[in-house]
Amino acid sequence: MAYYNVCPDCGCTLDPGEKCDCRKGKAKEQEFFSRHLKTERESGQLAFVFDSREGSHEEKMCV
Repeated sequence: MAYYNVCPDCGCTLDPGEKCDCRKGKAKEQEFFSRHLKTERESGQLAFVFDSREGSHEEKMCV
């Protein structure tokens, strides 16, 4: 019989004392999308942002 813990967030089986990193991955993914997707003001559609400099996303949107 194996002994393991189950992550309450993602259901992953963990070794005793092991910490699940599912929350860190979700936060990193959310941060990535918040930097690379913006909503166009006129149409309300999502647009990719290819330029990572802050404040210049308006000019660099792909429509």
